[in-house]
Amino acid sequence: MNDPVRGAELTADDELTPLFRAWLAGRADRPAARDDWRRFLQSPPPAAPAPAWADAAWRDRWLPELLADQPDSASRQLCAAQVARLAAGAAEVVVTGQQPGFLGGPLYTLYKAAATVAAAAARTAAGRPTVPLFWFGDDDDDRVEAFAPWVWDPRRGALLRAAPPDGPADQMVGASIAPAWSGAEAAWLADREPRGGLGAELSAIWRRGRAEGLGWGRLQRRALLRLFAGTGLLAVSGDDPLLHAVAAPFYAALWPRRETLARRARVAGEALAAAGFHAQLGEGSLARPLHLAEAGRRLTLSAELAGASAPPAAPLLRPGVLLRSPVQDWLFRPAGVVVGPGELAYLVQMQGAYEELGLARAPLLPRLFAQASPTGSAPPGAPAPGAATDWQGRAASLVEGAAAALTVALQEAGTERGSAASLAAREAARWRDGAARLLAREAAAARGAAAGQPPWVRPLGRRQERTLAMHGATALWGEPFVATAREAARLHFVEGERERWSEFLLPVPPPE
Repeated sequence: MNDPVRGAELTADDELTPLFRAWLAGRADRPAARDDWRRFLQSPPPAAPAPAWADAAWRDRWLPELLADQPDSASRQLCAAQVARLAAGAAEVVVTGQQPGFLGGPLYTLYKAAATVAAAAARTAAGRPTVPLFWFGDDDDDRVEAFAPWVWDPRRGALLRAAPPDGPADQMVGASIAPAWSGAEAAWLADREPRGGLGAELSAIWRRGRAEGLGWGRLQRRALLRLFAGTGLLAVSGDDPLLHAVAAPFYAALWPRRETLARRARVAGEALAAAGFHAQLGEGSLARPLHLAEAGRRLTLSAELAGASAPPAAPLLRPGVLLRSPVQDWLFRPAGVVVGPGELAYLVQMQGAYEELGLARAPLLPRLFAQASPTGSAPPGAPAPGAATDWQGRAASLVEGAAAALTVALQEAGTERGSAASLAAREAARWRDGAARLLAREAAAARGAAAGQPPWVRPLGRRQERTLAMHGATALWGEPFVATAREAARLHFVEGERERWSEFLLPVPPPE
């Protein structure tokens, strides 16, 4: 294993959202990230097991499948013991999640899971037994996003990715059959197999999963659990009907409050935009808080069902963006939740909805930010001394005139003056943030090219952790890369305790 190297502080990273940077620096209108971390370490043990762990019917159906997906007997024994402690109320979870994606999804999925494992270990060492839990959002139906990651192919010297498979637009990605969806993944991993090591193991996981006809989501779960063998990492499926059955009382309680929840989130989003931040939840998400699962598809509630006095049967319900985290938190009562920039914006916007539901919000913990870097090289895309640019300020000046013009256009369209200004400010905040990220990204790409960095360092001029596929990277660099990422996650919280939230560089050799 190569030791991770602490890089630039995240509060100065213009590619991250202003809200996330403000939270890390303690400037947001909520507890600072360090305060959340301390509260997470010091929070008291549970008085009783969370609803999911207390439900023997769900546990007895879920656990055997999870154990079958663990990579070895030691991991199976540890996970069984962890679940027994959770069922007895003798432990809690720290949770993160991500939808399945091409070769495991974006590389930051690894960093999310590593941060969750590190946070669980730190809280356990502080005397509060804690188990890492990964929620697979395999009820998601955005196949374009699922197939967005790229893989670096050293033999061809090129970035590759697969086209999204055909099928109904509302087909859940996790319910899709692996043999039909994973051909490109399996072929690329088979190229790595002769080199042995972790790449060969991942190739074998794909080969067996295709032969067994697994769902694509479960195949991805097996691969992630292999990366974290021996850590006690548990995983649940967002498309598990029995898990949603456990949440029946919660669905019944929130059903008559759907419009109120959406209104509170909308008002919070307007306040975020007015403060110069980004509102994560748009009108489409607010209008569709719940969906129906039917034969592997994610269906919008009909007008008749949506207008009923009681919700449909809980095993058929799947939360939309508005309610996904509240359902997760009600089921598992996490001691902490590991989040990235988008999730932070969403959860800040959801604060009023949590209050409406009487649901306590767990401390939020920033995920690890890292990038694979050629061994012995300078930080990828690092600015030269004195070359820092206020891209946020540049972007703000660019969109100022557009916001004023939009306000006038909205008034001409019949919108009341105050509402027109508010709507225009909200859109302008999105334009500003997008323009700032674009400027910072292109500047970093130019710096990397000028420094002679290989293409996989800033793939397509984009942030590596959001562009490269997780199992593409783990198959290229193997077990040492995963171990370095886990050590970086531990250091991430050590440095965060000192309010030095930083990106970490993970030294790797040139891929062969």
